Amino acid sequence: MDVLKMTDNEVYQLGIEALAGKLGVAGVSRFLKQIQPLTGDYSIERHKWLDNLPDMDTLIEQIRQASKDAEAERNRISKLKTYVSKNGKPLAARIQKISDEDLHKLGLEALVDKLSIAGMPRFIRLCAPGTGPYAINKHKPPKLDPVPTSQKVKNEHSIDKK
Repeated sequence: MDVLKMTDNEVYQLGIEALAGKLGVAGVSRFLKQIQPLTGDYSIERHKWLDNLPDMDTLIEQIRQASKDAEAERNRISKLKTYVSKNGKPLAARIQKISDEDLHKLGLEALVDKLSIAGMPRFIRLCAPGTGPYAINKHKPPKLDPVPTSQKVKNEHSIDKK
């Protein structure tokens, strides 16, 4: 399956199926409410971050600590996946109890597993308000020439006569 060759509708459907399989219907709803386009100016934030860059020894220690933290987080998420499902099926009551952050992590992981790393951001873009295949304002009705008021009245009267 090549996500890059799939239509937006196919990516959307596959993403929803992946989320429903891991999070259940209630979890899908919560997840979709969370994913919104980010705002901000990356270049400004990057300059602030670079201005406060620590010395090399501190940076190396921070990287080592981040690696340990990431391993602990992977173990925690693995246990969480076992907690929220039974025989591969999501348990709605348990999914409702987990934090939004954990639900978000599980949802992203489900999307990457099903759609690949390239398909996950595409699915999220499709879910952004006003951009997806099912967005309310995606397909606007064609503009029609305005009908003169006198003609509207004539049409209404002709309907009454029938």
